[in-house]
Amino acid sequence: MSAPAFQESLRRPGPGRRTRGLRRLLAVGGMILPLGWAGQDAPPNVIMLLVDDMGWDVAALGHPHAKTPNLDRLAAEGRVFEQFYVSSPVCSPTRASFLTGLHPSRFGIHDYLSKDPQINLRRGMPNYLDPDIVTVADLARRAGYRTASVGKWHLRSVSTPRETEYGFDHFKRGWPRTRYFRSYSSFYCVDEAILFLGEQGGPFYINLWFFQMHRPVLASREQKEAYDGVEFSPNDFAGHMPAYYAAMPEQQERFLEYNAVVTSVDAAIGKLLAYLDREGLADNTLIFFTSDNGPEDYGNMLSAIPGAGSSGPFRGRKRSLYEGGIHMPCIVRWPGMSPAGTVDGTTVMSSLDWLPTMCALLGQDPPPNLDGENMLAALQGAPLVRERPLVWDYRGSYLGDAAGRAPRFAIREGHWKLLWEPNRTGAGGEEVFSRLELYNLENDPEERRNLAGTEPALEARLIAKIGAFDSSLDHRPPEITLHPAEEFLPDPGGAVALRVEATGTPPPTYRWYRDGVALQNGPRVQGANSHLLVLGDLTLEDSGEIFCRVSSGGSSVRSSSSSLRVQQAPEMIREPTLQYVWQGGVAGFSVEVRGSEPMRYQWYLGAEPVQDGEGVSGAQSPRLVLAGLSPDQTPDGTAGYSCRVENGLGVIHSQAAPLLVEEAGSADFDAWIGFYTGGEVAVGSYVEDRDGDGWTDFQEFAGVSDPTTAGQRPLFEVKEVEGRLELSYDRWRGGVEMGFGSYETAFVRYDLEVWEDGEWLPLFELLNLLRRETNRAGTGERACYRLALPADRRFLFLRLRVTQK
Repeated sequence: MSAPAFQESLRRPGPGRRTRGLRRLLAVGGMILPLGWAGQDAPPNVIMLLVDDMGWDVAALGHPHAKTPNLDRLAAEGRVFEQFYVSSPVCSPTRASFLTGLHPSRFGIHDYLSKDPQINLRRGMPNYLDPDIVTVADLARRAGYRTASVGKWHLRSVSTPRETEYGFDHFKRGWPRTRYFRSYSSFYCVDEAILFLGEQGGPFYINLWFFQMHRPVLASREQKEAYDGVEFSPNDFAGHMPAYYAAMPEQQERFLEYNAVVTSVDAAIGKLLAYLDREGLADNTLIFFTSDNGPEDYGNMLSAIPGAGSSGPFRGRKRSLYEGGIHMPCIVRWPGMSPAGTVDGTTVMSSLDWLPTMCALLGQDPPPNLDGENMLAALQGAPLVRERPLVWDYRGSYLGDAAGRAPRFAIREGHWKLLWEPNRTGAGGEEVFSRLELYNLENDPEERRNLAGTEPALEARLIAKIGAFDSSLDHRPPEITLHPAEEFLPDPGGAVALRVEATGTPPPTYRWYRDGVALQNGPRVQGANSHLLVLGDLTLEDSGEIFCRVSSGGSSVRSSSSSLRVQQAPEMIREPTLQYVWQGGVAGFSVEVRGSEPMRYQWYLGAEPVQDGEGVSGAQSPRLVLAGLSPDQTPDGTAGYSCRVENGLGVIHSQAAPLLVEEAGSADFDAWIGFYTGGEVAVGSYVEDRDGDGWTDFQEFAGVSDPTTAGQRPLFEVKEVEGRLELSYDRWRGGVEMGFGSYETAFVRYDLEVWEDGEWLPLFELLNLLRRETNRAGTGERACYRLALPADRRFLFLRLRVTQK
């Protein structure tokens, strides 16, 4: 069997030129539609299937023994990518690259994350992936997707942070470890994923990362029945596999255990596919399938490791930078968008490309300085050429035969692959000598002919690129390369996007602030911890100085500020109201206006502008104050005080508010109340409080003795109750109800009055007396009346006039 050992029936080319043309068309004018689902009725759902430590163990991709009908179906209905790579030959780094689009070594994750923090410390590694970094789940959620992570995580060694801190709405990675958990763990994962998919809501993005085929690989008796009577011959394989399997002890037992579990994983995927079909989701769901690294080696003597996985025709296995450790199977099924039953044998694609590709599909702005590239066109059928080489950096130990023990660094550019180990001192103090290997993968995909020394210029260039990459891993404080724009002047209800870009090692994280207060993601804020902040449905309160603090490795730097000024024409929130004061008193008229600054104010009396001076202040401010008033300052007729408010977007005029100035000693009692639009109700107050006791008594306004007791003040109150007007006041007991809210005793008369046409008039609509409440002494009572509310309460003013007989 030739290498790579794919079925020739899958080698039909896709419509490359047509897709490229569509891509150019949609890019015009800033990419109006997301490339991935242009022409579809709804954004596509996305399911990323990641198997652990699985090799080329798919029948449709050339495995001679494995029974994988569901993966074979995916290959037949989708597109197979023959040149797909993961960024590391072990678990944690690869997963970090899928999530971030950045090389895992930039985070210091160059091997698996150990459960023991001391081991991570000795290897110079963190205990978890930085949760402030922008992930593919963050971007999917920004695009309106529901997000979930189900199954193996392996991006932390301690109890926190949880997956929700990386942009996932839902996660599950732990189940009770029963006797059969490992044998059927893929079904546990699929069942949890189906529960999530069944929830209501928009499109979904899910990372479905299986525990299998990681150790322990344990098949149940039922799972093994699928291979009853099957003989597993090492000679059925191509490339390096026959020699590897010939040295593997207990061949038949190991093949049976491993293949039975592979078929179980395939059956779990089949359950997922059946659910998508049944629920009508299959036609609008992109499924991406691959493995995190090459298959485990039987030389690893830990528990339950068959080591029978196939690395296809390739050299090396897990923990090796030869092709067998990093060159993985990859299938994409995307009905109507990715050409079915085809193979892309030329596009060199990587796990680093997942995030930028999803950005293009979701219509999201990619984070800056990514290591990955947008491969959406390749998923849609148009092969692409990488712009930059792929680089690998693996610092762990290899557990296998000497043929798979690769140098620390590798780089692929075009069809050339160079592996390099510089002179160094090993972890145990031993001297490690340099190694250099060069392979032409187009002619030698099995890496059998080392061409080192035959292309000196090429070797020097590739080694220099590895050196530049290695140097970029040294700690570098953050440096902002793109500051947000200086000023935004949007309208209410609009949106703004502020972008910042920065370099640094480890990769920078971002935190946005407004007027010094950290922003939080919510209904109107997206990307508060991203390079791109989007504020939507803007209001005036969103105005402020916005900046971003960029952090990296304990250092931080602040961007320049962007002035956000939401532009709104003036809108009157509170009108000036009638002022009723005594001679010599002070009247204050005020407005409350909503609108963008700067705001300009001008008060008028009738049509004449008011000027400051001679007891007048604030003529060009929101509050006008008139001091030392006399009755002759009461405006004639319907004239009143109004305010003209203007900003650069419009002009608004308030209503005119009357001014009533009473002579000292008047029998009229100031207890009117104003009703304003919106149902705001206040309590009436007495205005001429000469003795400072907080209310105006009869002696103060009428010059006679107070007819009430010290604890029986004649308070007047108006409020809205169940859509009707309720008026109440304290009065002397023993009088006669006169109607219309009037009451009379032998000494005092009480009259409820309304302000109409420039004067106080009795109420002409009969009030309903609701109740009377007698005080403890029996000398006074509180009377409560009901009245229907008028349609317009903006100009309704009431008072209680108390007259001494």
